[in-house]
Amino acid sequence: MDKILIYSLSLIGQIGLVTALPLVFFAFLGRFLDNKLGTGPYLFLGGLLVATVLVYFAVKQTVTKALVMFDEINSKK
Repeated sequence: MDKILIYSLSLIGQIGLVTALPLVFFAFLGRFLDNKLGTGPYLFLGGLLVATVLVYFAVKQTVTKALVMFDEINSKK
C-alpha cells in the first residue's frame, strides 16, 4: 500500500484522538465540578473553552509534523 495513504489514515486517527480526548475529559471534569460546587454550567463551559484552546494547538502541531512528513515522503519518490 502507498506510504502516503497509510500515513494519511494514521493522521486521521491522530487528529481524532487529539480532538476527542481533551474535549471529553474537560467537559466531564467541568460537569463534575459544577455538580460538586453548584456553579451551574460555568465550569463546564470553562472546561470546553480550555479544551478548545488545547485542541487547537495540538492539531496545529500534528498538522505541521504531517506536512514535514509528506514533504519527506514526496522527496524520496
